[in-house]
Amino acid sequence: MLVAALSVVSVAVSAQENGNRDSLDRIVRGPYETNGIWDNWFIGVGGGINLFEDGWFSAGSHKTRIAPALDVNIGKWFTPSVGARVGYSGLRANGWSAAGTVYATEFNDAKNMFKEKVNFAYVHGDVMWNISNAFSGYKETRFWNVVPYVSAGLLHGYGAAGVAAKNNQFAVGAGIYNTLRLSNRVNLTLDARQLIFKGTFNGNAGGVAAMSSVSVGVAVNLGKTNWKRAVNVPAGYAPYSVAAVTALKDDSAKYAEQAEALAKEKEALAAENEALKAENEALEDALAAAEGKKLTVSPGAVFFTIGRTELDSRELYHLDFYIKNVIEQDADATFVLTGYADKDTGGKKRNQYLSEKRVEYVLDVLRTKYNVSEDRLIVRAVGAESTFIEGQPELNRCVVLEYAE
Repeated sequence: MLVAALSVVSVAVSAQENGNRDSLDRIVRGPYETNGIWDNWFIGVGGGINLFEDGWFSAGSHKTRIAPALDVNIGKWFTPSVGARVGYSGLRANGWSAAGTVYATEFNDAKNMFKEKVNFAYVHGDVMWNISNAFSGYKETRFWNVVPYVSAGLLHGYGAAGVAAKNNQFAVGAGIYNTLRLSNRVNLTLDARQLIFKGTFNGNAGGVAAMSSVSVGVAVNLGKTNWKRAVNVPAGYAPYSVAAVTALKDDSAKYAEQAEALAKEKEALAAENEALKAENEALEDALAAAEGKKLTVSPGAVFFTIGRTELDSRELYHLDFYIKNVIEQDADATFVLTGYADKDTGGKKRNQYLSEKRVEYVLDVLRTKYNVSEDRLIVRAVGAESTFIEGQPELNRCVVLEYAE
């Protein structure tokens, strides 16, 4: 029955495809991106009929009767083609038996057989395969999907009050689950299933029994209900958009402008460097020429009162002597002014401050009173790190004037 049904519906399903192909009219299949844990779930409920089949090895000993059936299940699709569900199927299995059993206790004279009634519950798990998506490619708006499945679970029979019977059996089977799309969330369902189990299910000594069932119902889809096709990117290929290309072009133009500006800046720096080299060479020549003109004079020094940054009249006289007899006598020479402080009577920060202020004071006197060009003077302050004469604090509160090297 299942093979015949599959043959019929597969043709019909293929015929309904109208938009699941590429530009070359080829069916488009996976792969698809993995869905979330709460996506592509479904809950279904249905009602129908079943036929309890017994006595396969003893013809005439059993006849089937139609009975009502109920199906309730919940499942999830892991891919567009593969899914699973768990569920309950049950209510009543009716039949006629030539021999009395725990479920066949009422004898019917007209039939000359016992009327059999078995209440049952089949708790099962099913592995499902959507052949519509597998063979024809996934299509969210497809009206009819055909889904074969295999089933296994526990079949529990009950109903004969006070009678102990071996009515729990492991059952296996197969079926076809059809969905007819009503909306994005709701499908009509048609489920046909065939189960096989031991004949001891209904109290017989052995043999094989079976049950066929057909139910019609409704399934509701939960979570995300569609699938997104994964993009296969060939090696060396990178997808792009017009906006991305435009942005890259804008960046390229901006970087080109920056490169041009840097090139101009480089040229300007190169020209400035050449000018500095020429100036340095001129200074070296001037220094070499001035070597022979230097006077052989020991460094001069002027001394400050402790904590003071200005000279008293006596030290101003000494400064005047050095300027008139050395600095003014060698007009092309360059001199170094070095400020000191007494490291033994003050902190490092304070001594550095005093040495800076003292040398600035002497520099100001040379510029303003004696009109000595600042270009001829090199100023240093080393009060925080050096001394002029070790072991004599009073001689380290000074500014030393000497020829530059």
